[in-house]
Amino acid sequence: MRLLIMGLGSIGSMLAGYFAENYDVYAVGREWHVKPIIERGYLILRILFKSETRNVKLAKVSTSLKEFTGTRFDAMFVCVKAYDLENALAEIVSNNIDADCYVFLQNGLGIEELAAKIIRNRNIIRALTNNGANIPEPGVVNHAGLGKTYISGVFGEKKIEWGKRITELFNSVGLPAEYVRDITPYVFRKVAINAVINSLTAILRIKNRGVADLPELRGIVRGVCREIKEIAKKKGLNLGKLEEIVLSVAKETGENISSMLQDILRNKRTEIDFINGAIVKLGKELGVPTPVNETLYRLVKAIEKSREYRV
Repeated sequence: MRLLIMGLGSIGSMLAGYFAENYDVYAVGREWHVKPIIERGYLILRILFKSETRNVKLAKVSTSLKEFTGTRFDAMFVCVKAYDLENALAEIVSNNIDADCYVFLQNGLGIEELAAKIIRNRNIIRALTNNGANIPEPGVVNHAGLGKTYISGVFGEKKIEWGKRITELFNSVGLPAEYVRDITPYVFRKVAINAVINSLTAILRIKNRGVADLPELRGIVRGVCREIKEIAKKKGLNLGKLEEIVLSVAKETGENISSMLQDILRNKRTEIDFINGAIVKLGKELGVPTPVNETLYRLVKAIEKSREYRV
């Protein structure tokens, strides 16, 4: 099976590292990360919870989609940030790159709907992963915490068939995955996980376990989860014991540096608009107050813009 990883960030690099053991993996990423992979001849995958290091050879890695113009893949894993998704898909289309299915792993709400507007009549798969990964240095990715990935076919004639095949693909390389018919409640649970863990770790500059270990944060965690549960309830969804789920993920990925904190440390834009920001927007539409999510949203936005004021 030929796979294309579009976006060699933390999750994209982790997937490339695992998938390349059994499949032909092609990848596109930023020069700072891709250059040492090309020079060395392999991506370094460190599985921290196993104290294991793998030197992973990819079929081809590049900084430009143009090198794959006119190529067709079995599956394309789109791992760019949510705010880059529209431009990335437009570039894929303009370069006449196609795949039998497209798998989207972005954080936030409205991802598959945005994708369907650009790549029409395709098999679109949504994957929500609770694996923790980070890039400690160029050409290296840490798999810091093993988590489950929920996968569902969302659009396309063969969406269910491909959704199940992608689930099998994950499980075949040792990444636990489950196929679900309706991804919606899982999307809201994942948004809650990100709304709590990503925002708090980015603001406080702490590892994930700090969210679970610091009692001072418990009230904030409870508030974020309560607001999201109220929004989900308006949509007819029962998210279960959401606070427990969030804290469990924080513990399981305890040594990980969240993607949002990685963005802050690199002075990059975060996905806060698609997470806490999206919750605030949805709350206004449904008449649900979201003061805790709005506070976290405004703090992260301020951090993004505060470079010149830092001491």
